[in-house]
Amino acid sequence: MKIALITNDFLPKKGGITNVIVNVGSKLTELGEKVFIFNRTCENKENLYIKVLSNATSLRGILTYHVKFFYFLFSLFFRILFVFNGIKFRDKLKLTLFYCFYPKLIVSRIISIKNLVFQFKTQKFNIILSGAADISLLYSFILSKWFDIPLVTIAHGDDFLRRYPYKINEYILQNIQRTIVTNKFMRRLFLKVHNINPNKVNIIHLGVNLEDSIVKESIIDLREKFNIPPDDFIILTVSRFYPRKGFDIILKSIKLIIDENLNIPIQYIIIGSGEDENRIKKLISDLNIKSYVKLLGSVDEKVKNQYYKLSDVFILVPEVKKSSIEGFGIVYIEANFFKKPVIGTRSGGVRIAIEDGKSGFLIEPKDIKSLKDKIVLLYHNKELRNDLGQFGHERVKESFNWTKNTLIYQNVLKNVVREYFSKENN
Repeated sequence: MKIALITNDFLPKKGGITNVIVNVGSKLTELGEKVFIFNRTCENKENLYIKVLSNATSLRGILTYHVKFFYFLFSLFFRILFVFNGIKFRDKLKLTLFYCFYPKLIVSRIISIKNLVFQFKTQKFNIILSGAADISLLYSFILSKWFDIPLVTIAHGDDFLRRYPYKINEYILQNIQRTIVTNKFMRRLFLKVHNINPNKVNIIHLGVNLEDSIVKESIIDLREKFNIPPDDFIILTVSRFYPRKGFDIILKSIKLIIDENLNIPIQYIIIGSGEDENRIKKLISDLNIKSYVKLLGSVDEKVKNQYYKLSDVFILVPEVKKSSIEGFGIVYIEANFFKKPVIGTRSGGVRIAIEDGKSGFLIEPKDIKSLKDKIVLLYHNKELRNDLGQFGHERVKESFNWTKNTLIYQNVLKNVVREYFSKENN
């Protein structure tokens, strides 16, 4: 198959969605499929990464565009209203008006569609895969109708919870061939939020690149390399700094341990960066725990994996917000692969990522005392840490392996193509 994968989240940006896109694209390629990744940040023709999605947002500069821009704008609207098949006229109007709902974004949206149409005219794609149920799904839907090819989208969490004007995202989700979600909890939530035929929603787990994640150095060597005392109890978090990620809870639980003088040589290491970083730094200062916390910022995959291996426990305790949810949490799975116990919250897809009492522990969101108690328990019970980590490791190999799970992606996409074109021929 020749697959057009359209995404707003891609390299060099880091995060869960980028992780999914990179792995799905590369593993499908290893399986013999040809995957073009159309994005807005990265150009690498050798890997078929094509930078075509526009970052232009200035309505003020619209008059600087060539007359061809305006010609394409009107031809696009004409095509939506009078050419696209299988769409009621009122829905065509909604689709057209959606472009105009945010005037400042119309330039980037039209340029992105224009660039994508040009690429699609030079290639004959069998199927479109939208990297998320966000603006990339809108682009993908337009292209699927323009070129009469099937469309599948991945839905992560925040993307399908977002409400668009005229409920345009719900309309699109109802009228595409398939939606892929990452776990059964997100499937239930997706079906609750959107009125979609359940038969059109597939679950495909996320995964870990087992071969690429192996770290050969021993824990002793890694601790010596990073100047970490062998007896320090290392708590690790890998996450972007975002308000609902629960850094406050972890820091306050560490403060409780210190204040209770429990003689635990804690070192808390955070890998990541983001919009909430300055507030978290201030909180660390206000709690007077600077000597216990190390902020590493963004690091490459090799270094991240080394810190997974040298740590004692991985913790990320996100909250649930009205329009924002932890869709899964691949970081728990990554930590489990390195035989580390994990602690998360009963929120979103974290309940699927962690088997409570088997691969780690689940606590209620914002429960500082429970988190403190779990940290103390794991510190004093190395055998429990080993048992949880070993169970998690075996679980990752069996159920959260990108090599295995991409085969499921391949089968879903092939089946969609077969069904779509067999119906057309009939």
